[in-house]
Amino acid sequence: MLLPKWEEGYSVDNEMIDMQHKKLFDLAQKAYLMVNHSVSKDEIKEVLREFFEYMRDHFKDEEDYMISIGYPRLDEHKRLHRQIIADFSECVKEIHSANDLKEKIGVIAKEWLLQHILKEDMLIRRYCKERMFVQRDLGISVEKYEYICSCKGKIHEVPPNIHEKIQHQNAKFICRFCKQILRLKH
Repeated sequence: MLLPKWEEGYSVDNEMIDMQHKKLFDLAQKAYLMVNHSVSKDEIKEVLREFFEYMRDHFKDEEDYMISIGYPRLDEHKRLHRQIIADFSECVKEIHSANDLKEKIGVIAKEWLLQHILKEDMLIRRYCKERMFVQRDLGISVEKYEYICSCKGKIHEVPPNIHEKIQHQNAKFICRFCKQILRLKH
């Protein structure tokens, strides 16, 4: 079984989330390629641990994004994230050989990663597009402000209410990865 490669059709039209989805695809590929090499169970588990931790952090960022856009299915989406994490944890515990890994990676890539991104995350994309049309038709601003941190290439899209707090109330928002204060991108 070949793992799918990232393609633009998987985009949710949010640069940070798309970048993270690409990284998840890369990590799944890295784990999958290990099965064709002589590696220990501990090495396999280490790659899966890295994959798991990145996925967990990504889910938090994705949930923060959904909050910022007022996504109506947030609670349901959070439940799906928790279920994926629980299933993934159980999956890793059951790995006893490279063959187990191959089977589990197939499940992770196809059923969790692809189904989640192609089905559930596409609903976020659709919601944003529909919301933009409605807001545009009503004359409501859909403006987002771009903030940066010390992470290479990372852009934080900030809604107007958060931008106002940063600019006028001296609120500080910190990147959860590099732990640096966000700065307005010029």
